[in-house]
Amino acid sequence: MKRRFLFMLLAALTCVGANAALLKANNYLKPSDATGTAGKTVEVSVLMYNNVNIINWKTNLVLPNGVTLVKAEAAEKWTEEVKVNGNELFSETETAVAASTQAVVAKLTLQIDASVAAGTYNIAFSGTVMTSDDSKTITQDDNRTGTLTVEEASTKEGDLTGDNEVNAADIQKLLNIIAAGGSADLTGDGETNAADIQKLLNIIASNN
Repeated sequence: MKRRFLFMLLAALTCVGANAALLKANNYLKPSDATGTAGKTVEVSVLMYNNVNIINWKTNLVLPNGVTLVKAEAAEKWTEEVKVNGNELFSETETAVAASTQAVVAKLTLQIDASVAAGTYNIAFSGTVMTSDDSKTITQDDNRTGTLTVEEASTKEGDLTGDNEVNAADIQKLLNIIAAGGSADLTGDGETNAADIQKLLNIIASNN
């Protein structure tokens, strides 16, 4: 009887461990990939992959040298404030985020210092903890990474294509960036919107 009890206990612990491993594998946060220019800001999405409903989360943002966090705000699937403490991001909600293959829960605005060399760098989340609506705690032991591709700043203001010209091709590039939810902040206000299109049109007009 004692041996049977120990066998059942071992089986139960194995099942619990397997379920915990599945939760970790299927529920995590990951930074999106992004492309930015030295000396400018760039926007990175916080992507949530979850097959259970999530009510809160926190993670640590690991950035390359010369890249700093300017602001963090809720986006799309997450309606509550995203709070920042140093490089820790955290948030909670009274309404669970429904299970989803991929959801954008926050937008991060990063500043790339002008001294950052052109190249590809890793952005990582570490120490991620999420809580499901049935009070299960899901921790991530491994880092989830995205890539930040830094391009050299053009010597010409408004040159988004990098061809050392400012023309209609740059307007199209800016429209593509806005449509994709990226960052091309020409006005320096931390946003990419119609004001940047007007700024680019003004630059082109002044060059003609």
